[in-house]
Amino acid sequence: MDALRYLMQWPQWNTSGLVIYGNSGVGKTHLAGLWAQTAGATFLLKPNLDYDPRTIFDANCNFVIDDFDAFLAEKKDSWIFHFFNIAVEKKRSFLLLSRSNPSLWRIELQDLRSRLLTLVAINMRDPQDELLFKIAQKLSRDLEITVSDDAIRCLINLVERNVSAVSAALRILDKMALRMQKNITVQFVKRCVGA
Repeated sequence: MDALRYLMQWPQWNTSGLVIYGNSGVGKTHLAGLWAQTAGATFLLKPNLDYDPRTIFDANCNFVIDDFDAFLAEKKDSWIFHFFNIAVEKKRSFLLLSRSNPSLWRIELQDLRSRLLTLVAINMRDPQDELLFKIAQKLSRDLEITVSDDAIRCLINLVERNVSAVSAALRILDKMALRMQKNITVQFVKRCVGA
């Protein structure tokens, strides 16, 4: 199962959390941002490790921890363990983004390790055209950009094949189309991006 499809199944996940892992630049953070908008989630940063994890649950939201490897490097297993348990208790969802497979995580607290290994973990490889197409469709809907499927496919063929490049190109095309009062068609994409 791919990451986008699983994220779109929220809130009907089998567990409270999901792990998406893969190399830098494959689009993990971008997908997490899209999910955060849908799920009302906030991104947790390393400074949160200095506070009682219960306090972050005062806000009624779900959570994303980007670069979970950096959280693990802080050796705050107890904090992460409590975060996990509180999330389950309060029925909150969370998304962990990592560069490495969870089976390779170095976790000293065995109770935490066993809990994290119960989460669904999806390896996100370099995005293929079909995944980029789905991400671009969702991004254009979220940003209320009117663009045809054919124009999206054309765009993917003209820009670097990664989420950041497609996202940036869509935003630029939207601004250009608004300024020129044109629709984003295949011809418009070819003229603006192809040039």
